[in-house]
Amino acid sequence: MDAIKKVDIFHSPSYDVAEPTNVGGGLSLTAIIFCAICFFSEIGSFRNGRVKEMVYLENAVGGKEMIPVYLDITVLDLKCEHVTLDIQDGSRYEIDEHRVKQPKSEEEEDDVEERKEVEKTDTDEGGCHFQGYIHVRHMKGNFHFTPRGEHHHPNTTISHKIDAIKFGDHIVYDEEIPNNSFNLFGTEAREHEGEDGEPVETRGVMKESYEGETHDYLVKLVRTEIADFDTGTYAYPYQYTYTHRHFVGHHKGKPLPPRIFFRLDFSPLTMKFTRVHDSFLVFISRHLALIGGTFAVLKMFHTGAHVAREAKFQ
Repeated sequence: MDAIKKVDIFHSPSYDVAEPTNVGGGLSLTAIIFCAICFFSEIGSFRNGRVKEMVYLENAVGGKEMIPVYLDITVLDLKCEHVTLDIQDGSRYEIDEHRVKQPKSEEEEDDVEERKEVEKTDTDEGGCHFQGYIHVRHMKGNFHFTPRGEHHHPNTTISHKIDAIKFGDHIVYDEEIPNNSFNLFGTEAREHEGEDGEPVETRGVMKESYEGETHDYLVKLVRTEIADFDTGTYAYPYQYTYTHRHFVGHHKGKPLPPRIFFRLDFSPLTMKFTRVHDSFLVFISRHLALIGGTFAVLKMFHTGAHVAREAKFQ
């Protein structure tokens, strides 16, 4: 036993010479409260995990994958019988994938129910409201709104309101993904005059149109991968930015009917956000180090104050 005592690095102090003080008690309470606050504040982060970011080059061949696009757009000047929604891929070939119903597995049935085809309904103000999903190819292309019938002429106006456009999988927007732009059209703030004459701030894009004026939106999309390895869930929404221009189109010197174009351009880069969770051993080790460091630092200050006080009295 004497041999074991020789290698003891945890010498037991004699409590006969130890004297508790108010300063020591105050520092001890401070250390305990600080460590408790740090511990309980980190429990939420330990349970929810943290998000890691990276960017990589996508090597998949474009044009094969179909991207779901959620639309919530109102054409203000035309009823539904006088406006159509058309889709074109990069080769100018018109597709109509939102009308195709492909068989899905049982696991995807709930998702199919959520992705209802785009429907158009007449509004009380004489416009047409488009809401639902269409599908576009993962390549350059566009979808556009065109007046038809008796309104297919240059004197037509095509004012519109965009409440939401979302590309890819539907997700609950995570606050830990900073400055995300999954629904940039729907989150843009605008002011308009309310019923009482006071300015009211709402979300969405509102564009007034003159006769024969075409609106052209160039949308730059970046594929985003959101992964949670612990739960095994993956989602692939698209973030985007856009620019807008408006003009009166001409062909061979003659004005063209107005349209609303959304031209899509996909980036080859993919942004990846991965939710990771620390192991329980890492969590405990980090907090043991925090507790030990806190008491060591406060002990150093306490010893320094004690030495300074003794020197003052001498």
